[in-house]
Amino acid sequence: MTAATADTFHDKPSRFEFRLALAYFAIFISSGLHLPYFPLWLEFRSLSPTEISIVLSMPLFVRVIAAPLVSILADQSSDRAHILTMATILAVIVAAFYFLPFNFFGILVVSLLLAAPWTSQVPLADTIALSGVRRYGADFARMRVWGSIAFLLASFAGGVLIQHTGEWIIPTVLLGALVAACGMSFVVPRIGKPRRLSPLSDIDMADAGRALRRPAFVTFLIATGITQASHAYGYSFSAIYWKSIGIEETVIGALWSIAVVAEVIMFTCFRRVFGRLHPARVLMIGSAVAIFRWTVFPLIVPAGLGVAGFFVVQSLHAFSFALSFLGMQKMIAMTIPEEKGGTAQGISTFFIGTSLAIITMVSGPLYSATGIYGFYAMVVLAAAGLVLANVSLKLEQRER
Repeated sequence: MTAATADTFHDKPSRFEFRLALAYFAIFISSGLHLPYFPLWLEFRSLSPTEISIVLSMPLFVRVIAAPLVSILADQSSDRAHILTMATILAVIVAAFYFLPFNFFGILVVSLLLAAPWTSQVPLADTIALSGVRRYGADFARMRVWGSIAFLLASFAGGVLIQHTGEWIIPTVLLGALVAACGMSFVVPRIGKPRRLSPLSDIDMADAGRALRRPAFVTFLIATGITQASHAYGYSFSAIYWKSIGIEETVIGALWSIAVVAEVIMFTCFRRVFGRLHPARVLMIGSAVAIFRWTVFPLIVPAGLGVAGFFVVQSLHAFSFALSFLGMQKMIAMTIPEEKGGTAQGISTFFIGTSLAIITMVSGPLYSATGIYGFYAMVVLAAAGLVLANVSLKLEQRER
């Protein structure tokens, strides 16, 4: 071990990985309730498909503006964990307003106000975790996997609870989850300001800003955003579609859960199976599986494959989402110095969030017009992500 490397390990906070895992677990409980079931609550409140897509998409536009600003603020703060705690407190306060008897416009306003403090929590936690990767050799995937486990448990338990109580319970459990994240934010390790030393990056700090603007990196960000955006249609209307064909909430929860089980497996084995691949090749695999996933999804009922078919297709989430996401994190860890890590996370959130917001916005009218066959538009998006990932790889090779 070199002297420089040894210096990165000597001041590792007690139980760093365990404390970050707890934080991820708490933060993702709310996502495991919101993503599958919030559209059902909006439908329960008599919103139309177009209104549902507006409520789901407009906060994403706020997110793409707020997340980079919050991440830059975190890079300049005395400790990123303090910013994370502030975000969780604000999220709890705003989410309490869902209990007021608002109509479409009121629900939209609350969702817009909630977007910044809520959606900034995961990028902030990611940045702290990646600092642990650089400084202490922590395994990012093994920390982040506990967020997926929380999503899994929340989505399954949420389906059981909603089937026995009704959709009215969704704001209550969502608020409880946000309170839990707020409490757990206080155990996140305080590791001080970002350091200039970055053993995983061979880019000189004088070139840090340039690293964020490299054509290969920017192209990779866009490719990731497009591939992730191909999930927007399913995020918005899969639960509504499943319910419309007679699938109960408990089974809907299980369908979301199996996707996250597959995601957890990918997080666990990523380094061992895909660790030697270039991030662009990792993304290309994820995009190719996304193409297959969205092609098959509308064919399950006509082919008579039933719920079993949906379970198989949902398991592909390990590749279409998790593998693509991990490729992005690997790209940041490999090429971006730690001092710009929060900024890089914010920029990646911007690209992904912008793409998701736009596709979510058009998903409502698309679902009204085409129903389940709107997934074929997602095939086109995933194909574009695959092409751009390949372009990014070629640009990277030229830069060398």
